[in-house]
Amino acid sequence: MNKIEMNGSGLPRPNGMSMVVIMGVTGSGKSYLINKLAGREVVKEGANLNSCTHECQMIPVNIGNSKVLLIDTPGFDDTKRSDSDILNEIARLLAAQYKLGFELKGIIYVHRITDIRYCGSAVKTFEIFKRICGESALSNVLLTTSRWNEVDEATGASRERQLRDEFWAYMVGRGSVVSRFYGDRTSAIALISQLIVKDAVVLRLQHEMMDEGRQLDETDAGSYVSNNLGEMRNKYLEQLASVEKLRSELQEKDRTMRRQAQLDLERGHEKLRETEKLQVSLRADVAGEVDEEIKAEAKSKSSRLRKILPFVPAALSILGVFVGIPLDVMDTLQAWE
Repeated sequence: MNKIEMNGSGLPRPNGMSMVVIMGVTGSGKSYLINKLAGREVVKEGANLNSCTHECQMIPVNIGNSKVLLIDTPGFDDTKRSDSDILNEIARLLAAQYKLGFELKGIIYVHRITDIRYCGSAVKTFEIFKRICGESALSNVLLTTSRWNEVDEATGASRERQLRDEFWAYMVGRGSVVSRFYGDRTSAIALISQLIVKDAVVLRLQHEMMDEGRQLDETDAGSYVSNNLGEMRNKYLEQLASVEKLRSELQEKDRTMRRQAQLDLERGHEKLRETEKLQVSLRADVAGEVDEEIKAEAKSKSSRLRKILPFVPAALSILGVFVGIPLDVMDTLQAWE
């Protein structure tokens, strides 16, 4: 009789299932790529720059004989969520994946080939992404360009060379592969097939949280986001000082301007409080919190996924606590029971 391998939580290790994370800015084509891999529309695609993916979502797909969990992530340029919220959510998911024993095969980073240059939000998103991965994991990264149907071959190839030689040079030099997604299922399968044959990888963020016991703001990615918040906080403090000085200099007769200055002060203080609140949220022991949640869920007999699919592997059921699951993929999960 074969011995059942256990993960770090005392549950059977989810053998035969691997995970691939999809990242990129809003509108880059992450959800479109996932839908092509799924063979149908299982996640909503954005027609504009407002993000449709507001939380991490788990989509099970069959690639040949391989069972792969695709993770659709919100971009760090999300219009409705802060960078610290998104990083915290991705960190929790990666901590749970690590603890439950799912093999992480790598990350696909999607970038529009139609973008003439990297804008501020794309630079920030890519910097956080690079820090999440860490140098030792870069050989499990696909730097993937999308929307090739919107440019001619010569223009696209020129932009691809520029990305490879300039913006992506550091990662390419350490094993990351530049690939193209042409928008069809064949191209999508060719992409993911490059990752599922690789050995599993541990990302820098996971190593920092799970092995070194760092709080989220002490990790490379977390400190970058925290420093950005610190710069915003300093900017708000300077603005508040300027508005306060203006208000004190206004004469009593300038009632309208004094009223406006008071409103500006109140708005500024609200922004300052929100920024400080986000900084505090990064001081989280993600590894410890996730470990406690997994233990509690393992003891529970009524997880939301088990209620719907009572025979799915326990580790998969618990992973569902940390990630959204579109209703349209339940039939695939049921076939995995």
